[in-house]
Amino acid sequence: MTAFRPAHLSVSSVALFARCPAQWRRRYIDRLAEPSNPPMLFGKAFHAALEAEHRGQDSERALIDAWNAGDADLAASGQAMRPGKAHALALLNTYRSRGYGGAMGEPERMFRLPLPTPLVPVPVLGYIDLPIPERRRFREFKSTATSSWNATKIALEHQLHVYGWAYQTTYHHRAECAEYVIFGTVNPTVELIEATPLPDGFRLFEHAAIGVWNAIKAGDFEGCGTCELCRPATPTPGPTIAWEATA
Repeated sequence: MTAFRPAHLSVSSVALFARCPAQWRRRYIDRLAEPSNPPMLFGKAFHAALEAEHRGQDSERALIDAWNAGDADLAASGQAMRPGKAHALALLNTYRSRGYGGAMGEPERMFRLPLPTPLVPVPVLGYIDLPIPERRRFREFKSTATSSWNATKIALEHQLHVYGWAYQTTYHHRAECAEYVIFGTVNPTVELIEATPLPDGFRLFEHAAIGVWNAIKAGDFEGCGTCELCRPATPTPGPTIAWEATA
């Protein structure tokens, strides 16, 4: 049987392999998608609203339509979208009131680019949420229920540096700044954090991608041993039986 080779890599696929090769195999070889869940569908709906906003379209209508579609998707499993529609609209209004909205850039700009190293023979695929070449920057959107996103975390993420490389390759000038917009899913807060893509950060990703590609070629998909997929299932305790003494 021919060994599996992906047609491309991405920042998220390299990060997943680093966390757990068995999960990577499950997603990319076995094609076992994770079931829909409220946070995932909320993020999808909000991204649809932001894409419409920056295309000069009706972002509130796009949000409501995508939110309703997500809610219908969850209904079969007895779940519902979280947070609610009012919260999502409040986030969108806060984003616009801060002056971040309006038609600009090219939302969801796809890139498919070969890495400089010949040791990874497939391209890297990704989508920049909002390139703004007239301002020499790009914008990424994140939603979170915690305050985990900060300048240090962003600087350590492969995404910042890979997307900076992709931006420069696509627009033929360096991105002077990346804007990460963090949307709160507990309170309707909007925070903008600026970060700088660095060549050293991109080289770290390149080395990580080489390691992942070599492991894929070798068929090395051993589980991490710590995630939910890899940990042995805990047996469900059976019912407690009270034995009665017999004469």
